[in-house]
Amino acid sequence: MTFTKLQNPETRRLQYIETINFYLEKTKNLIVFVENSGIDISAAFQNSAHRARLEIFSFFGNNFDKCLGKGHGEMLILKHAFKHSKFIERNNSVCKITGRYKALNINPILRTYEKYRCNVMVDLPCQLKYSDSRIFIADKAFFTDFLFSTLDLINDSQGYYLEHALNRAVLFSIMEGKYSYLPFKYKPRLKGQSGTDNLNYDYSFSYWFPLNIKQIIRFKVFSRKLEIKFSN
Repeated sequence: MTFTKLQNPETRRLQYIETINFYLEKTKNLIVFVENSGIDISAAFQNSAHRARLEIFSFFGNNFDKCLGKGHGEMLILKHAFKHSKFIERNNSVCKITGRYKALNINPILRTYEKYRCNVMVDLPCQLKYSDSRIFIADKAFFTDFLFSTLDLINDSQGYYLEHALNRAVLFSIMEGKYSYLPFKYKPRLKGQSGTDNLNYDYSFSYWFPLNIKQIIRFKVFSRKLEIKFSN
């Protein structure tokens, strides 16, 4: 796949297993894991005490032009999850996290979303040109009504990534006037290896803490605007 440096299949498999176990142990949420290489890793969780909270889907989803890149494949993975997951079918919202990343502060992030119940929670940079697609939370309708329709726009070779598509979907949902948006209250503290550039992300507390303070301030500004809008 173009722009994908982390190619070793065994490394990727072990990273996925480790990350799934992290979320099974650290959260009480239902977890849906979907991958598009056709390799089934469900045997690794047969004896897990948390097996009832885990759905695993594997399908052959790489039969598209590799120049389109992994963002195109990631969108196909999301669509596959929505089509086949019983967990998603019976719930109202989805937190999407790239499979090799552990969000070390996932529980405070999820609690914030549950408290404020905005339609979309994602980090939008000030330039409003792209969104951080590694982790975001949204109503199911956001995916089906806005995000999935951007699939044909994603082409990594032409510089239009999943991050651009997500940003477009968020802005269009807000412009429609029916969707509320909030940034994360807490800066996601990520740990894992990027498949794109092979870099290791392991945000130390000293690095993450000042960024988190800025994130909390930003969230308070946006949530105040949301309260004013609702009060009107």
